[in-house]
Amino acid sequence: MYIRTLNKANKIKGFTLIELLMATAILGILIALSLPSFQDTIESMNTNSQIKVLLTTLNFARSEAIKRGGNVAICASNDGTDCDANDWSEGWIVFVNANGAADGNAGSVVAGNTILRVFDSLGANSVLTFTVNLFEYNSLGFSDTGGVQTFLICPSSNNANNARSIEIAVSGRGRRIEGGLACP
Repeated sequence: MYIRTLNKANKIKGFTLIELLMATAILGILIALSLPSFQDTIESMNTNSQIKVLLTTLNFARSEAIKRGGNVAICASNDGTDCDANDWSEGWIVFVNANGAADGNAGSVVAGNTILRVFDSLGANSVLTFTVNLFEYNSLGFSDTGGVQTFLICPSSNNANNARSIEIAVSGRGRRIEGGLACP
């Protein structure tokens, strides 16, 4: 019986220090090789989620314009109470443009206009640009701004492969664009 116990004890083995160090070194090398690709994936996922927020904004504004039977506008805003000409990095607002006088500059939201929703900035990891200071939908859900307008989101790394864009046609529909974009 003593011999059996001794044989079982000899069969139980663990890792040696050298084996453990080798495994740790190999794991470190694999992590170092995969990290840049992982960061690129995270950046791509961030711009994808940010473009979805903008599409949600456009769909919300369009449906509100149809529902209310009047013009609904979207403009950049740094305080959530009034427009701030072309500074989309701080956030934006959706509001009813009751008098039709809004132009996207400070003082656009006046008495009689109702702010429907305030959106915060996309964060420091991206730069948002838009071709106009103010985008507006009419009561039929068509663009009242005229022409084709474009939102562009570029990651802070300026990697054009991870840039995303929304092109808004005169019909008011937003189309997502993922390829062939250039970051400023």
